[in-house]
Amino acid sequence: MGFKLTLDHINIRTSDMEAMLGFYARVLDLKPGARPDFGAPGAWLYAEENITDRLDEVRGDYRAAWVHFVQVPAVSVDQANLQVEHFAFTATGMAEFLARLDAENTEYQLADVPAVGLVQVNFRDPDGNHVHVDFPLDQKPDK
Repeated sequence: MGFKLTLDHINIRTSDMEAMLGFYARVLDLKPGARPDFGAPGAWLYAEENITDRLDEVRGDYRAAWVHFVQVPAVSVDQANLQVEHFAFTATGMAEFLARLDAENTEYQLADVPAVGLVQVNFRDPDGNHVHVDFPLDQKPDK
């Protein structure tokens, strides 16, 4: 059978939960959902209503949440010394996505990766985390 690996979730510490939840909802269409009580404030965001994976039997309502947020006190962050440099998603509908970033006044850079036929949209969330969303190269706008 061999070893197979899939991404379960990303855990992001934030001191501004409201800003982060709103940004990820507006830009990536991620929606809040069920989260166990860990005794500390937080939220889980989901990409779709019924994500299925092999742990569904034990997860019940919690499914496979893509992004987990944990509320923490404000801290200063040195972007040059972060342990996780970025995380990424794959998507279609690049024109609509770029319009969302523009509506948020979020700066972004496009990076072509022709060897694998994609273009990366690189940006930072409200806390400064580097995120990129990969689209098919043929969806890149002409501008």
